[in-house]
Amino acid sequence: MKKRIVSAIASISLAMLSITGCSQSASNGSGQKNNTAAPTEEKKQIVLKLGHGTATNSLYHAGSVKFKELVEAKTNGQIKVEVYSDGTIGHDKELIDFMKTGGAVQMGMLGVEPLTTIEPKLKVVNLPYLFTDRETAYKVLDGELGAEMVASLPKKQGLRVLAYFENGFRHLTNSKREILTPEDVKGLKIRTPQSPVSLSIFKALGANPTPMAFGEVFPALEQKVIDGQENPLSLIFSAKFYEVQKHVALTGHMYSPMVLAISEAVWSKLTPEQQKAVQEAANEARDYERKLSAEQEADLVKKIEAAGVKISRPDVSKFKEATKNVHLEFDNEYGADFYEKLMKATSK
Repeated sequence: MKKRIVSAIASISLAMLSITGCSQSASNGSGQKNNTAAPTEEKKQIVLKLGHGTATNSLYHAGSVKFKELVEAKTNGQIKVEVYSDGTIGHDKELIDFMKTGGAVQMGMLGVEPLTTIEPKLKVVNLPYLFTDRETAYKVLDGELGAEMVASLPKKQGLRVLAYFENGFRHLTNSKREILTPEDVKGLKIRTPQSPVSLSIFKALGANPTPMAFGEVFPALEQKVIDGQENPLSLIFSAKFYEVQKHVALTGHMYSPMVLAISEAVWSKLTPEQQKAVQEAANEARDYERKLSAEQEADLVKKIEAAGVKISRPDVSKFKEATKNVHLEFDNEYGADFYEKLMKATSK
């Protein structure tokens, strides 16, 4: 996978070098190189490569494409955004590393989970049954607490979060049996994101949690390396997990946002006007993508069911009770005071 990513980025870099070389060797018609010509609009254009690790029919892609359209319109084409899907220039971890310098990749639509090892306050987002509805999640993430969670990232990691987008409420799939109670989860080998909170949730449910990169999940399910996984319906459908899973339990055990991030090195080079346009585009694309996510949820249940998967609706209160102690496991990392502020915000 890493070889393919490096190869893809190398190809992009070579193409850019080729274009630059051609423009530098252009003749002025007298057989001499023209080094005095004024810069063209094309040379002034800023190109931002935006990567994500999911398919083109995912919410990740829909949000990324809408952002591209808005930025290009707001800057009259001065900023161009190239969207790369399916991990072609990297999955979350690689994209985060690339954005440190902003040389090969400038932007990413990322899951929150890989960022929790960099900023512990983001772990609160993964706590089970923290948000009972979308509106509460939006209020917290778009407010002061959401800003506080990512405030350290420009210095710590060299990336800036522009907005929280929506991945959705996460549900549990497996190939073994119907899930109606926490007892039914016991012993199942469940893929989780590489997140300590996710691991704790499924340990509390008696499962055998197995951290794994998203790009490896489908073949692992297909080859029976794991029994199941957990993700929002949008990813269950777009990744075609219904082809290798027999059961979906609508546990809604975690609200899962994603973030649109930009390299801080790139951001700092933008003019104030360009920064304003990029931020406005991020906010508008976020609102568009969230609306799309909410609208398609009921339809996704029908589509997954039509694919032959059995949908179950377990008693969520039992899952909430079984995982309640996970809230206390990480308060020494994100801080008891911050947790208290969060609980007040979510209870209003």
